[in-house]
Amino acid sequence: MKRVLFVLLSFIASYSQAQYSEQSISLKFGAGYVQDFPGLGGYGITGELNVPMTERLEAAIGAKRMSMQGYPRSKDVQEYTRATTIDFNVFFLPVNTGAHIVRLGAGYAFSFYNIRRSYPVTITNGTEKQTTWPVQDNKGRASGFSLIGEYEYLLENSNISLGLRAALYKAYDRVSYIGPFVGLRF
Repeated sequence: MKRVLFVLLSFIASYSQAQYSEQSISLKFGAGYVQDFPGLGGYGITGELNVPMTERLEAAIGAKRMSMQGYPRSKDVQEYTRATTIDFNVFFLPVNTGAHIVRLGAGYAFSFYNIRRSYPVTITNGTEKQTTWPVQDNKGRASGFSLIGEYEYLLENSNISLGLRAALYKAYDRVSYIGPFVGLRF
């Protein structure tokens, strides 16, 4: 089902681009703050290729690298999440003037992750309780939905744009992202 959806969205994007080719393709790179859950934060690096489908719709394919770490449960174990993600997004452009673009999007992400977590184990010997924090490392693949909001400012007489992205990703865990980006239009 996922493959069929991907092929269908790719076909729609290429067909719509052929029908509506006044707008240009853009390539965006960004970096920002990422939070996995309270106490586990870090950075994310993003890259995305946007293709206009119509005057108010865009399709995008992107990649992210996220790295988060912290001590959310115990001061003894540093937990982390490191993930590489491939995204397929569709954006609605409610505001699209000559200099300002606001995008609201949804998409699907495929994530390849490495995580380290630590959960308490309590051992009771009579009346004495002892708590340990064993380390659990995990590696895997997951997929899930994402919700994205963007503001982009197109610099006057230039192919360069600046913007800000805020997103909620649900590929392996609920991850929030906020950060600036630089765009290049072709």
